[in-house]
Amino acid sequence: MTTSTFALPSLHGLDWEDTQAVHRAAGVAFDALTADRWGPLLGLLDAVAEDPSLTEMCETYDFLDKIVLHNDVEHGYRIRAHLFRDGYFDRPHDHRWPFAAMILTGSYQHTQFGDNSGFTDRDPESLRPLSIRTERPGDFYALHHTAVHSVNAEAGTLSLVLRGPAVKDDFRIIDTDRNSSFTVKGAAQETAAERAAKRMGEDRLRATVARVRAARPSA
Repeated sequence: MTTSTFALPSLHGLDWEDTQAVHRAAGVAFDALTADRWGPLLGLLDAVAEDPSLTEMCETYDFLDKIVLHNDVEHGYRIRAHLFRDGYFDRPHDHRWPFAAMILTGSYQHTQFGDNSGFTDRDPESLRPLSIRTERPGDFYALHHTAVHSVNAEAGTLSLVLRGPAVKDDFRIIDTDRNSSFTVKGAAQETAAERAAKRMGEDRLRATVARVRAARPSA
C-alpha cells in the first residue's frame, strides 16, 4: 500500500461542518485504519519517510511529535499520528479545522469549554469547563472547529487524528496562568524560520516511527 493509492471512502464527500456526520464517518475510518492489529495504519507509517511532501509536514515539539501519515488533497482531509511525551498539556484553544481523534494507547484528560463565541475578547478568568472526561484506548470523538478544549496527556499516549479542511487562517489559545490570549497561524502563514524550528528531522522521525510500531497491540 502507498499513500497515493490509500483512501478512506467514508470521508469522501463528507460535510465537515456536520459534527454528527463526522463522528459517524470517523468511526468507520478508524476501524479501517486499525484493522488487523493496525495493519493499514502501520503501512502508511512506513511510507512516510519516502514521501517528501509528508515529511515536510511532520513536526516535533517539547512534549509532542506529529506524523502526517496521509494527505488527501482531493477530499480535504489528513491522517496524523500524535505521540505525547511526559508532561504534555495544552491550554484552552479552538482549531482552524474540524477533526476527529481516537486514542490508541495511553490516555488523556479531555476538557471542553463550549464554543469560541466572543473568544477574541474573552476574559481568561471567565473560562469554565463544561465537561471533563478521560479518553482511553478505543475512545474517539469529533469536534467542530469552533469548539474550545484542552488536553492533559499521560506520557506515551498515542492518538490518531483525522483532520478536516482548514476554515480559517489561525486559531486562538487562552493562557489562563498569564490571564492573556494569543493567536497561532497555520503553516501557510509561517516564515521559513518558524517552519524549520518545528520540522521533524530524519533521526526523530525514525525514532518516532519505531515507537509507534512498538505500541502495536499483540493481539
